[in-house]
Amino acid sequence: MFQIFAEKIITGLAAFSMLLLSSYQGNDAAFSNFSRSFIDDKIFMECRLENAFDNDFEEIFKSGQNIDVFFKIKIELNDQLIHEEEFKHTIIFDPLSQSFNIMLEDQDLTSTTGSFLELTNIISNVEYSYENENIHDCTLTMNAYLPKIRLETLNRDFDLMMLWKFNEPKFTIELAEDNNET
Repeated sequence: MFQIFAEKIITGLAAFSMLLLSSYQGNDAAFSNFSRSFIDDKIFMECRLENAFDNDFEEIFKSGQNIDVFFKIKIELNDQLIHEEEFKHTIIFDPLSQSFNIMLEDQDLTSTTGSFLELTNIISNVEYSYENENIHDCTLTMNAYLPKIRLETLNRDFDLMMLWKFNEPKFTIELAEDNNET
């Protein structure tokens, strides 16, 4: 039991030491590949978060802490907010199995992978649906952001947005049916 606990602590310390001592570059995270479709009064949209999890993210995800990637959607009709929702993609690393447990709130999906490349592919995809009779005339805005996490070993907070150069990826699109691209 103690060995398992010690292994988790050592993994976390090693990961954050590598992060704090690495040559920090930051990522230019941005949304791409936006698509949407309508079925009656319901919109189904998909997009991808690109260039978001390069550089130090593998060490962050392997730190032993739950890491969340937050997404926020706002839908407006004639400059009036009609819908707002926040959801997250959560990553939890299991050092014993050397695998990532992934929870995607927008897709109501849970999965596990041992591959960092597969992890980043899964958490970069966003799928969202919303139903409203006026949806065809609305404007949709989406942004993504990372939280601050507490580094107990260093007794301080660490703002993960530093890894995105403190820039939140964001896009806004008119949902008129004849406009299908960003």
